[in-house]
Amino acid sequence: MTGWNRSVTLLCSAVIALALSGCNVARLTINTPLTPESVAFIAEGRTTLADVVDTLGAPDSITDTETGTIVTYRFLNAKYSRVNFGWLLKPWSPVDPDLVFSRSGLGTDAFELLCDDHWIVTHHAFVRHRPAPPFTPYPF
Repeated sequence: MTGWNRSVTLLCSAVIALALSGCNVARLTINTPLTPESVAFIAEGRTTLADVVDTLGAPDSITDTETGTIVTYRFLNAKYSRVNFGWLLKPWSPVDPDLVFSRSGLGTDAFELLCDDHWIVTHHAFVRHRPAPPFTPYPF
């Protein structure tokens, strides 16, 4: 029986190794991702745009409106995972089957500030331009 258990263990190890060889995991970050903690210093009605720029750096866009100015910081923190289960069939199949299970979180997030005519922040908020993924596969 020990020979049988050893064979089963080796076979399971080989299948797992083949499955993992078709796995890709990547992370992409553009600009510095902002969090509520990184913008906690902003006090509406007291913090100036100059204070924000000193702490966060230059914004991506500044737009004039009738009620003041909108300042936008854009950032991206994307995760991508992919498993190609077709990789297991490659040794026995004349075609290259692509049975892909993947998830991506592509799309930009933004942090926006509304400043009055004296460049004082009156409102600030995070703006999500991508929906939350319906599931979170391992390792994300």
